Amino acid sequence: MNPYLYMQQGNQAFSKGDYQSALTLYLKAQEGIREDESPLADLYGNIGNIYAVLEKIDDAIAYYKKAVTILRRLEDYARLGATYVNLGNLYTDVDDVSHAVYYYKQAALLLERTEQWHPLAVLYGNLSLVLRKGEEYETALIFAERAFKLAKRLQENRLIADATARLAKAKECMGEIEDAQKHSATALTLYSKLGDEMGCAAALYHQAALYEQTGDLENTIRCLKQVVAIDEKYQLPKLAKNKARLKKLEEKKRDSDV
Repeated sequence: MNPYLYMQQGNQAFSKGDYQSALTLYLKAQEGIREDESPLADLYGNIGNIYAVLEKIDDAIAYYKKAVTILRRLEDYARLGATYVNLGNLYTDVDDVSHAVYYYKQAALLLERTEQWHPLAVLYGNLSLVLRKGEEYETALIFAERAFKLAKRLQENRLIADATARLAKAKECMGEIEDAQKHSATALTLYSKLGDEMGCAAALYHQAALYEQTGDLENTIRCLKQVVAIDEKYQLPKLAKNKARLKKLEEKKRDSDV
């Protein structure tokens, strides 16, 4: 069969979530297009994506790096930047902060150069997140602010909501609790308008933590009740943990009211 047809069928299988079939088809395609570098780079990236989904991190990294080698040679900076983002995401998932930051920063340079503004806004937010993991709070705030400004410039509500939530967390790490509460409340409003209940749950959970830091048990409980309601609706993994936390907070408030 034509290797490009294998690749097309692999893409179709991937879009349906049939990752093992997609991988089989991609590996078959690989044998037939070794001399055609541009599609081969895409194919290597696709195989990397499959291995990433299957949590075979070492294999995913190996294939992304094969794509990087070709894209550097082709001087295809837009696709190279996207591949660096994928590498950064992988290293973030395994809590390898130094490698994640390295690849994200390389990606940022290339996405800026090729004016890939939407993915760049997402990348700035991801970079802020991984820098917070590495306790580089000041730099994390810088990138959170960049993500927020770029999202506002692009006027895309989803980007703005995500960037606002990331900015709230970066502000918290810097001890700017009042600003963090303001941005977290704004993120909640934006997610509500988008109909994104998972986003709402994340914003409410963050607000609960912020209120708890200031000793405001009433609002902590109010936010956490809403989180638990969403957890119950979708049977989310943290349901039992959040219910137990809510119960303790309610007991603490009863004791303080006596």
